[in-house]
Amino acid sequence: MNEKRTPQQLAFILIHYWTPVIEECNWEMQKAWVLMLDETLKRLTPLQFAQVFPITKEYKGHTWGSKDYYTVTDWIGENVGWSNKIPNGIEFLLEYLNINVQLTAVRIMNILGKLHQRQTGRNMLIDFLKS
Repeated sequence: MNEKRTPQQLAFILIHYWTPVIEECNWEMQKAWVLMLDETLKRLTPLQFAQVFPITKEYKGHTWGSKDYYTVTDWIGENVGWSNKIPNGIEFLLEYLNINVQLTAVRIMNILGKLHQRQTGRNMLIDFLKS
């Protein structure tokens, strides 16, 4: 039986179930996961995404100079809009505040670092620090 999943369901599966195990998978699977996650998020609005992964209710970001509920909602309002489709899924994940989403963003950065290393032979962090 073939079930058709909604983008919200697919985002949940890709983040909740695949993030913890993706680095144990082969290189082709890791690349496919990043691309599928990015394409899935582009089919969602921030409002739909927040229904699945609510923004963490932390409010002291201004005091500590860190990300909090208000900085995330302001970023979404200024850069995407709550009712517009997410234009860049990876960037969106990097700006979002939710422990599951943040872990996913770290995994994606690890995979992108491996891709950079394979393409250039250099470490992405070292290249970033040099620039």
